[in-house]
Amino acid sequence: MNERLPKSVQTFTQLFVEVLNKHLPENIMEGVYIYGSIALGAFNEQKSDIDFIVLLKRELSDQVVVAIKAIHSQMNKYEFGNRMDGVYVQASLVGKTNEEQPMYPYCSDGKVSVGHWDVNHITWWVLKQHGITLQGTPIGELNIPTNWDDILKTLEYNVNKYWFNKTKKRYLFLFDSMIEFTTCTISRIICSLDQQDIFSKDEAVKLCLGSVPERWHLLLNEGARIRSNANKKSLYKSKIKRAKDCRDFILYTHQLYKEDFLKRSKLWK
Repeated sequence: MNERLPKSVQTFTQLFVEVLNKHLPENIMEGVYIYGSIALGAFNEQKSDIDFIVLLKRELSDQVVVAIKAIHSQMNKYEFGNRMDGVYVQASLVGKTNEEQPMYPYCSDGKVSVGHWDVNHITWWVLKQHGITLQGTPIGELNIPTNWDDILKTLEYNVNKYWFNKTKKRYLFLFDSMIEFTTCTISRIICSLDQQDIFSKDEAVKLCLGSVPERWHLLLNEGARIRSNANKKSLYKSKIKRAKDCRDFILYTHQLYKEDFLKRSKLWK
């Protein structure tokens, strides 16, 4: 058993590998891997998903899709089963993002679908730099081509397109779930651009509390409150004020990217 796996999930991940080997056709798997919060050493037993990647040696078939659905139907009977988030992609397409991938089976919250999900440069970077091999070809032998320039392109899109566009929908920021999602994800973006690595959600928020202006501390602490104890009283008296702060935090990061990180990224190259 890999010592980097939290004790609480060791038995579960071992069971997952056993069920994979039972249901999938013989010799179809190149490897089974863990990435995400577990690989980053920041697994939160109450909140974190179990992020995984299964690499397949062959192109997808209907038989394989049926087998994958049976796998997760069985895994959902156990603790953590409905917190499994992962993909089944061809080993020959390691390092390729959704735009370059055919449709593949993915599991989100324990439910299996076929389409495109969470396969981007950050996915491959975390696997390459921090991933855990449960079975099969060691990660170092996969020759994952992803480099930091690829991460910068992804972060640029996230800041300038994905998150900037969300600021136009102000109602989104009235909900606790969006406050948590925004504070955690924007903190990760800031830390990644600042330190050229990928951080867990909790670690990124802590780092940002020590680096961003005090103007944003109340919001970051509010996001941490929701993540750790949503039943605890809000740090804000007004949801409208909280929503405005959340939206403004995204705009602050957007401006920070243009004025600081963009110049620094050119120097990194």
